[in-house]
Amino acid sequence: MEKEVFKFHVRNLAYGWCRVLMLINDKEIEYNAEYLGPNPLASFIDACAELMDNCSKYHVKWLYHDKALVTEMRIGENDMLFLDISEQKEDSSKTPVSFIKNGEEWHESIPFNDFVKAICTEGFRVLNAFGLYGYYRSWQNHEEFPLANLLRISGDNKETWKGDSCSSYILEEIELIKENIKLLDVTKETKMKECIIYYESWQLQCCGDPFKIGDKVEWSCTMPIGHKNAHGVVVDFEEEHHGFSTHSITGTVSKIIVERSEFPKGKREVWYDRAQTIHEEIQYADGWETNKKDNETTEYTLWGYIVELKDVTVKPDDLPST
Repeated sequence: MEKEVFKFHVRNLAYGWCRVLMLINDKEIEYNAEYLGPNPLASFIDACAELMDNCSKYHVKWLYHDKALVTEMRIGENDMLFLDISEQKEDSSKTPVSFIKNGEEWHESIPFNDFVKAICTEGFRVLNAFGLYGYYRSWQNHEEFPLANLLRISGDNKETWKGDSCSSYILEEIELIKENIKLLDVTKETKMKECIIYYESWQLQCCGDPFKIGDKVEWSCTMPIGHKNAHGVVVDFEEEHHGFSTHSITGTVSKIIVERSEFPKGKREVWYDRAQTIHEEIQYADGWETNKKDNETTEYTLWGYIVELKDVTVKPDDLPST
């Protein structure tokens, strides 16, 4: 598998906050950002567009409580992108409030084309998972998804400029979106370093096998269905072993997050989309964890598991045998 020099993943996007993971060369950065500042994915899509338009530098600051992750970007020789990233903390002694460096710093360079490609891939992945309206609702200050800039940086948008006007066709743009989202599907045997799977509790309770951290598993799965997203977690596949699977997946379990809800006795919410959920990391899953916790005042509902697999192989079910 080709070594990645840059990877950008949106882990969670819900309730006005966003958790992202960046891999830059051999450096790994994970950070929460809240709605009082820019959305990380949107800001990097905009950065690509600005830098492609010969902007000399781009500056972005992701906020989280009294902290910030500040990124300075510039294009150098041979289309190398230079990134200077620093953790900063609010300096309340100054008015207006400013931020000062107080944590780790990263100074890295990567090919600009690799940066754009990774941001495009993640942009369409999140668009596919949330939709335009789902993204709008998830980001608490209700900012629009930067679709126009995503289409610009994808490099495939056919536009003809005439003076101050642009001739473009919405049907062509829709086809471009469809084509890029289709590329997210897996049509041949594919190796992945990791992927996120949602495993519904009833599937495990019915006829699944318990699993724990470190287990090598083989599951049948589908691509994500509907706007569920495990309440903000962007998932790559959903476990499914009742006749509707599209892919077979093998990998090693590296993280298990149980998704559950707690309700006052007799007031259980039966609709997943309306329920407030709690995410808790666990070591072992058997499908019955929360049933053991019901008491005189509280009812517990187990919805499912968000499972991270490492060293993954994905095979389409309709792949011809060799």
